[in-house]
Amino acid sequence: MFNVIRSFLALLIATTFLCMGNGLLNSLLSINMRLYGSSDLVIGLVMSCNYMGIVLGIFFCQPIISHVGHIRAFAVFGAVITVVALMHGLYLAPWFWALLRLCSGLCVTGLFMVIESWLNEKVEPSFRGRLLSIYMILVYFGIGIGQQFLNVSDVQGKTLFMIVAIVYAVCLVPIAITRAVNPQPLEVPRYNLVKLFQLAPISMVGSFTAGMINSSFYAMGPIFGLDIGLPVSQVSLFMSLTVWAGLMFQFPVGLLSDRLDRLFVLGGLGFLIVLVSLAIAFLGSVSMGVLLLLTISFGVVFSIYPVSMARAQDNLETVDIVPVSAALILFFGLGACVGPMTASLFIALIGPWGLYYYTACCGGVLGVTAWGYRQKQPSSVEDQVAFAPIPRTSPVVSHFDPRHEDENEFPEAGVPADR
Repeated sequence: MFNVIRSFLALLIATTFLCMGNGLLNSLLSINMRLYGSSDLVIGLVMSCNYMGIVLGIFFCQPIISHVGHIRAFAVFGAVITVVALMHGLYLAPWFWALLRLCSGLCVTGLFMVIESWLNEKVEPSFRGRLLSIYMILVYFGIGIGQQFLNVSDVQGKTLFMIVAIVYAVCLVPIAITRAVNPQPLEVPRYNLVKLFQLAPISMVGSFTAGMINSSFYAMGPIFGLDIGLPVSQVSLFMSLTVWAGLMFQFPVGLLSDRLDRLFVLGGLGFLIVLVSLAIAFLGSVSMGVLLLLTISFGVVFSIYPVSMARAQDNLETVDIVPVSAALILFFGLGACVGPMTASLFIALIGPWGLYYYTACCGGVLGVTAWGYRQKQPSSVEDQVAFAPIPRTSPVVSHFDPRHEDENEFPEAGVPADR
């Protein structure tokens, strides 16, 4: 196993630094806009542009990678995102930052496409699950560590933007000097969203909901912390603990989803999010300790997407797994585009605690939908596939899923997963 990890060390290091840069930049921009007086709605709109760029990248990055190769494409996307990070410090205007967020999201998709397709092609099936676990640990670890860089310098200065750029630039180094051979050109599914939605409707709803909740937390979580009076050092701790708790919940939730009906688990997750969100809204102001304890519990939201993907694959034919998995990621991205904007409306109307009233509403919709559908479409636990904590980055990750063998074609046949 050590030899396997060593052979992918360059990609894993690049992943860690990329996630560190993303985690820092997301929180840094939210905090800066709040401190400079931007409204909740403006902040939500600007931060949503990042996820719009990610969705666009799903369609526009693959031709670039196929045309110039993985290493050159990674260098291009990495160079552009480094420049974009620096440009945030040149001019403070919401419209300008929105444009930069769009470019940044597009580049992030391209970078993850390179990393994930490389991992997918070169890893042996017998090591795929373990490598995926390490990959997920580094994703969460990098995002959490990125939050701690908020304490390095004044958040309203330009130093932190330079640090973001440095971190992005560093992730180029291990890829640029690797002697590994380029993977084969990418193949990305052709989407027929109506048919794919019919194959796994509840999983699509779960992915969309996960996108709405996760993106709203990343975008508006720092705003929430500032608005309730936390200093930046505690805001960074608040964000890091929640992200790391998300990793902690993957195993127990995955174990439950393997032993119980996944529709039951998805519904339970939805209602649990309602309870935790309302608990934060009503009790979070008691003390910092109570808030941190509750936000650790809130990390369960990061389990919605993996359970949704596992549910989608329970009854699918092998030929349908890749396109449905890619569609789930697309639905996650679409939900992520909507999340910060909708959450900002709740915050503008209710105040900072409105963020958690919003997540409670999202959880309630998921819970009612999943449990209602379960009454109509009962399923057997014996028919379920093994749970795996799938990251939410690019369509290429669906290949990386250890629950199926690699496929090179993307036909549109199908046995409905939720039927």
